[in-house]
Amino acid sequence: MNNPRPIHLPEAKITRIIWTLLILFPILGMVIDLIAPSLPGISQSLQASSQATKMVISIYLLTYAFGNFVTGFLADAYGRQKLLRWNLVAFILVSLLPVIIPTMPMILLSRALEGFTIGAISVLVRASFADVLLPEKLMRLSTVIATMWGLGPVVGPIIGGYLQAYFGWKAGFIFLASLTLCVTIAVFIIVPETHLERHPLNLKRIGHNLQEVVSHRVFIGTAILMGLSYSLLIAFNTAGPFLIQSGLSYSPIFFGRLALLLGLVFLSATFVGRFLLKHHPVQYLLPRIIGPIFALSAVCIILSYMLRQNVIFVGFMSAVMYFACGLIFPMSMGRGMSLFRHIAGTATALMFLINILITSLTAFAIGFFKINSAISLAWIFGILLALAVLTYRLLCTQKVAHLNTQNQKK
Repeated sequence: MNNPRPIHLPEAKITRIIWTLLILFPILGMVIDLIAPSLPGISQSLQASSQATKMVISIYLLTYAFGNFVTGFLADAYGRQKLLRWNLVAFILVSLLPVIIPTMPMILLSRALEGFTIGAISVLVRASFADVLLPEKLMRLSTVIATMWGLGPVVGPIIGGYLQAYFGWKAGFIFLASLTLCVTIAVFIIVPETHLERHPLNLKRIGHNLQEVVSHRVFIGTAILMGLSYSLLIAFNTAGPFLIQSGLSYSPIFFGRLALLLGLVFLSATFVGRFLLKHHPVQYLLPRIIGPIFALSAVCIILSYMLRQNVIFVGFMSAVMYFACGLIFPMSMGRGMSLFRHIAGTATALMFLINILITSLTAFAIGFFKINSAISLAWIFGILLALAVLTYRLLCTQKVAHLNTQNQKK
């Protein structure tokens, strides 16, 4: 595999580029969490059903996946800079649509377009990192990316909760547009074109690149693990507002504070993961994380039948899942991003297509259930982790066994 070296830029310029792009990740992380506290408010204000309102999340995730996928090919053919700029501006504009026309169809349209543009931005930023960094630095950056992204789930719910309580659901959309505008100005000024070795946009090339990526078993496995671990967060974001606010009768501000604590748990997990990666490779760590978390989820299922209406138990159980995601997601992402730097746009697009299709399917499925106790949420978490264990054993066990044999010889 002939991976190109990063483009030659002064170290100080690379640092500025990286940190400017990293500032985008808290926004990427809060687009769901900022709006989540407003879901019951949207449902009540627009007299929409809870199932229709939950689609605010699932439709966002679905179009996010396709924004990733389509943009990956375009990024390898036409570069990163212009596409990144266009999508940032588009995101700002579509975020204001529900403010101008406050109807449920317009909210869903806005969320669909937000998902597509954020998906495009996500793949362009990650491909830009691959353009300027060597694989080992890219692996280390993955935990920083997860930490920056984790700031979104930390601050998003509490900001969204207060915006909903004092200004109503429209304020969340205005806040997203305003914050993105500030970062967009910095991107226009600082970030240059980073992809100089373009690949022609043709079906034969796309098919060849996809075949190369899809045939890599570990890559597919890590992408699926990303989707299943991220679904742990999406499960809470989709079901949590209705469970906490409607089922357990707590306020949007309380939900925001609980989600803030969960975000801090996720963030702490990324720091733990960064520390662990300094001492052990990803292949060694993942099975030692997934197995015990799955066992703990089984215990939570049993306890949920005794503590079905206990908000402290719901918070504890969700915190365990957020911690698991904070470990599994960035480790899987870093491994996947390092495998195909020569076609980083295509590989990243496929990685996040798989990831977000899984999470959007999770959110869509949850929309059909009325979740008013801890029991349903516990079973959702348990099923997702059972699938994670199965995925790892089927797709990555051989690599781990080989690594352990090498370690024993040493």
